[in-house]
Amino acid sequence: MTAPHLLIAGAGIGGLTAALSLARRGIASSVIEKRTGFGETGAGLQISPNSGRVLEALDLALPLKRVGVSSHGLIVRRWRDGRPIVEMPADPAQSPTPFRLLSRIDLHTLLLDAARAMPNIRFIVGRGVEEIRQDEAGVTATLAGQNGGESLRGLGLIGADGLWSRLRGLTGDTAGPEFTGYEAWRTMVPATAIKSPAGEKPRVTLHLGPRRHAVHYPVSSGRQINLVVLRQAPEAREGWSREGDRATLTEHLATGSPALRQLACAAPGWQVWSLFDRKPAAMAQGRIALLGDAAHPVLPFLAQGASLAIEDAGVLARLLAEHLAREGAAGVPAAMAAYAAARARRAARVQAASRENGRNFHLGWPWSTGRDLVLRRLGPEGMRRRYDWLYDWHDAA
Repeated sequence: MTAPHLLIAGAGIGGLTAALSLARRGIASSVIEKRTGFGETGAGLQISPNSGRVLEALDLALPLKRVGVSSHGLIVRRWRDGRPIVEMPADPAQSPTPFRLLSRIDLHTLLLDAARAMPNIRFIVGRGVEEIRQDEAGVTATLAGQNGGESLRGLGLIGADGLWSRLRGLTGDTAGPEFTGYEAWRTMVPATAIKSPAGEKPRVTLHLGPRRHAVHYPVSSGRQINLVVLRQAPEAREGWSREGDRATLTEHLATGSPALRQLACAAPGWQVWSLFDRKPAAMAQGRIALLGDAAHPVLPFLAQGASLAIEDAGVLARLLAEHLAREGAAGVPAAMAAYAAARARRAARVQAASRENGRNFHLGWPWSTGRDLVLRRLGPEGMRRRYDWLYDWHDAA
C-alpha cells in the first residue's frame, strides 16, 4: 500500500464513498467489512442534488444515469382517498444535477465496482474491528473474524459502520439507539404489474395519514417501483430486516386509497425494519472520525440518510487531503477536528428536519387539516424554497 493510508470500518454507501474520495486524492485505504459478502437489501433511496454533486465529482454521473431514474418532482396525497394536497413539479433537464431515484443495491454495486477498480483501495471482508488504539503517529485496529484476527495500522480510522456502530462504542459513546415506535415495510413492485396513466412522468408520491404514511417511486431504470409503508409498531426488533406478514399490511392499508392498495397488492413480499433514532455523536476524536449513520442516523422522513453520509465522506476526504499536504501525518487529528466542526451543525439540522417531518406526516384530525392547508398555501415554489438550504448545499472547497 502506498502512503498515506487510512482505515475505513464499513463498506456501505458512506464507507465506499469515503474510500473513493480519498483514492481520487492519492490517499490509500483499507476498507474493513465484517460481512463475508457485499450487497445491500433491496430498498430504494433518493439521491438529491446535494449528495449527487459529490458522486458526480467522482465521475459517476454516467453510471448513475444508467441505473437510476431522474425525478420529475413530488406529489403529496391524502391517505384515504388519494386526493392531491400539493405538487412540486421538476424538470431534470433544467438541473445540472438531477434528483435521482435508485435502488440501494444498484448504488452500492456502482460504488463497489468503482472502488475495486482503484489500485489504492484494499478490501478486508469477514472481519470486524474489535479494539482500537491511538498514538501520536497513527491508529492500530485489532480485527476479529471466523478465520482469526490481525492488526492493521493507519494514519487514521473512519467509522462508517452504521446505526449500531461498533466504532462509536469503542470511542466511548455507549448510549445505544432508541426505538421510535415505528416500523418500515419495504418492497419492490415490478413496474409491469401496475398500469400507469399515459404520459405520467416518474416522480416521488407521498401518502399522508394518521400515525402512518407511504412513499413510492420508480427505480432500476424504471423497471421496479420502490414502496415503503411506515406505521406504528408495538415493539422493536433489532437487525436490518425481517420478513413481513402480508395479511398484517393488507389490514393496515384497508383505509388507504384504491391506488395505494392496488400497488401494495402487487408486491411479491415485504421486509420490515424497526426504526431507531440516536443523538448525534462527537464526530471526531483524535485520529478517529465517524460518518453517516454511525455519527448521526437520519430517520426516513426526509430521504437524506444516504445523502448525508455521502456529503460527510466528500468533506472528510477533502480535509484529510488538505491537511496531509500541508502538515503530513501530523495533520490528521486537525483534519478530523475540522471535519467535525464543518459537519456537526448541518447534520443536526437534517436530523431535526427529518424528525419534524415525521411528526407532521402522521398528524391525525383536526391537526392534519391545518397541515394540509399550510402545504397548499406554500404551493410548488414555497415547497422548493423551504428546502433550498438542503438541496443547494455545495462543499466549501
